[in-house]
Amino acid sequence: MKRAMSRGEVEYRIEYAIQRRLPGEDDFTEVGFGSSGAWGGVDEALYAAGSDVQNRLWETEPGMPDPDELEHV
Repeated sequence: MKRAMSRGEVEYRIEYAIQRRLPGEDDFTEVGFGSSGAWGGVDEALYAAGSDVQNRLWETEPGMPDPDELEHV
């Protein structure tokens, strides 16, 4: 959850892409993307991004597989 910021305070955000390469393919294809939102520290942003990835809460565009359809490791 994003906290209220005072004027002049530094914010950090991690943007990420989820890519996969299927057997027989030469290159990776994007299957999702997201952002941690804005946080007051790198560690907080990393935790938020990691939590979204672990819980499969990233965004997709038409044609991308549903996050829950991807193989769990």
